[in-house]
Amino acid sequence: MDAVHIRLVEVALLVVHVLGGGVWIGAMVFSIFILHPRAETFFARAVDFEHFIFHVVHGARWKVAAGIAAIAASGVGLSRWPGHSVLDDGGYRALVAAKLLCFCVSAGSFSYVSWVLWPRRAFATASELPALKARFWRIGVVMIVANAANMTLGIAAHVWRA
Repeated sequence: MDAVHIRLVEVALLVVHVLGGGVWIGAMVFSIFILHPRAETFFARAVDFEHFIFHVVHGARWKVAAGIAAIAASGVGLSRWPGHSVLDDGGYRALVAAKLLCFCVSAGSFSYVSWVLWPRRAFATASELPALKARFWRIGVVMIVANAANMTLGIAAHVWRA
């Protein structure tokens, strides 16, 4: 590959990685702090809200999972790319390890919500729903914080290299 194509691949990796993380944070903030609270007040019956929210999120799991995979793959690609590879410096390695931990917390939380909590919510009784919704909210906030910390650590890693 010539220098232009190499630079385009690098830019593509950066775009997928940074925008993917930003979109994930934005979607989570919108869902947890805007969509759910506002939509819930729109419906007179809790069951109607549940039907609505299941309709809205139906099929999104695999799109988000694909986005997470793209973020991970681009992160691995960048970690091997000249000029972005992990430095042989203890502090920098600790920063990258913290970034990876944040990513794992977010991805693991997404998996738990998708394959454990959503099925529980689908079959929950009216008395079980409040506790499940509270757990969704808490885990969503953890995901937002972990993703925001991950992005902040990415910026710190970039500054460290400069």
